Amino acid sequence: MKVLVTVGTTRFDSLIKYLDETFAGLSHAFTFQIADGKYIPVNFPYFRFSPDINTYYKASNLVICHAGAGTIYKLLEMKKKIIIVPNTERIDNHQLDIASYMAANGYAISVKDFSELPQGMQSATRSEMKIFEKHDFDKTREIMSFCTGDLENK
Repeated sequence: MKVLVTVGTTRFDSLIKYLDETFAGLSHAFTFQIADGKYIPVNFPYFRFSPDINTYYKASNLVICHAGAGTIYKLLEMKKKIIIVPNTERIDNHQLDIASYMAANGYAISVKDFSELPQGMQSATRSEMKIFEKHDFDKTREIMSFCTGDLENK
């Protein structure tokens, strides 16, 4: 199974280190996107950033990611299987909220403890996630009417 691990723009060394060490020698083919991380994987290939991350997303059977909204919604639009690992090493814990929401609504698997990742990977490969339906948001006409004072012409 091809697994991409992506941390976005913020380092998440503990996740990369755990996966690099725990899954070494097993049948999964990991690729790590490590941002400006200090831990350098020794058992799997890695890159820091890519101008074409979509190529990596498309080539993966499973994506393990931080709980960044941009990453999650892009992966949902691509109908990828996702395991979300909130990066609690950050100063704020907003990632816990989005991870909980995605898991509670069946869009992804969320794990808070790295030791849950092997089971999460098994669950992700066996189960179907709920398909995310993107709804376009276009309020241009309404905003223009409001700005020009023409509230009746919404």
